[in-house]
Amino acid sequence: MELFLLLEVAQMSKKPYISPRKSKQKTPRPVVIIVCDAKKTEPIYFSHFKNKKRDKLIDVKVVKSAAGKSYDAIIKKAIESAKGVEGKCTVWCVSDTDVNHNIPNAMDAKNKQLKKYVEDAKKHGFEIALSNPCFEFWFLLHFTYTAANLKDYNAVVNELVAYLPDYQKNSDVYDKLSNRQTTAIDNAKKLRRHYEEEQKTPNLWDVSVNPYTDVYRLVESLT
Repeated sequence: MELFLLLEVAQMSKKPYISPRKSKQKTPRPVVIIVCDAKKTEPIYFSHFKNKKRDKLIDVKVVKSAAGKSYDAIIKKAIESAKGVEGKCTVWCVSDTDVNHNIPNAMDAKNKQLKKYVEDAKKHGFEIALSNPCFEFWFLLHFTYTAANLKDYNAVVNELVAYLPDYQKNSDVYDKLSNRQTTAIDNAKKLRRHYEEEQKTPNLWDVSVNPYTDVYRLVESLT
């Protein structure tokens, strides 16, 4: 009887075996969410960064704003996309100025929208990658530097086709740009210095700051 009790006590004192693989919790990867305001151009471009970033253990997610180019819609989509994400999460809102010069006081109206957009993004801790007048200006900087005013999308594309003759909106040109990425970043930084140091521009997110893009900041974070 005593021997039986001793054996039972010994069994109870043994700690259960826990597999190291099961007990070790996996740390969530940092996530970069890129919210785009266009149907295809920006999402197609940034989708090429998704696989690249896996080697650095970061998940890149590209989402589209269902309502198109509305700044409010971009912020709303950014909030929705960040919900439920575990661990570190960086959200980028990619957009352009897209001014309709056919309406009265178009620049003043757009600047009011931009001001609210920037305030909303800062409130939620989102980053902004803005292009003026359009995202294609970022493509153009892969080939040349310019600080000359570019009124709208058509003005930018008229310059871009000198380097990409077959360019069409929503086409995938990443492979034609990738080996010039460093040039584009350098040109974008040079343009920023032009505004900040030479022009003494206090606010780069203003319609009057044309041309301009800070997409380079997002691209640098993904490479």
